[in-house]
Amino acid sequence: MLREQKFIVVGSVDTNGLCNISPRTSFYYSKNAIYWLDFFKHKSQGNFKTIPWVSVSVFDKKELNGFQLKGKVSFVTDKKEKARITDIITRSVTGKTSSKIFERVSQNKTPDVLLFTPRAIYSLDPKEESGRALTMDKDGETVSLLGI
Repeated sequence: MLREQKFIVVGSVDTNGLCNISPRTSFYYSKNAIYWLDFFKHKSQGNFKTIPWVSVSVFDKKELNGFQLKGKVSFVTDKKEKARITDIITRSVTGKTSSKIFERVSQNKTPDVLLFTPRAIYSLDPKEESGRALTMDKDGETVSLLGI
C-alpha cells in the first residue's frame, strides 16, 4: 500500500497534548522502518524531540481501507546513512540527486532524515475492528502504552 499510494500522514503530539498532522510524499520504506525527509523544522520536529511516539497512516481512498502504524521516530545522525537515505528518497521522487533538489527547495540546507519504527499496526478499514492491533511488539514500553 505504501508503494501504491505514495502518501502518508504523520501524527504527533506536543507536551500540551495538542496534536499535529503532517502529510509526507517523500519517503522510503524498508522491511522494518519508514524514513522521510524533513526540510521544515517546525511543529512536528519539536514534537518528535519531546514525545517520539507517533502515528503514521497510509490509506486508499477509493477502496476505503488502510493502516495506522504506531511507533517511535528518531533522527538519523550517522552522516553516511543520512546521505544514503536522502539520495534514495530524492532519486525516487525526482530522478535527480539530492544536491540539485536542495538548491531549489531550501537554499542548499540539507533536511533532517527521520526514522520511524512501527511497534503496532491497526486497520483503518471501517469493516474491521480498528481498535485492536493487527500486530504489536511485545516489549514492555509498547505493551504499557498501547495495551494488548
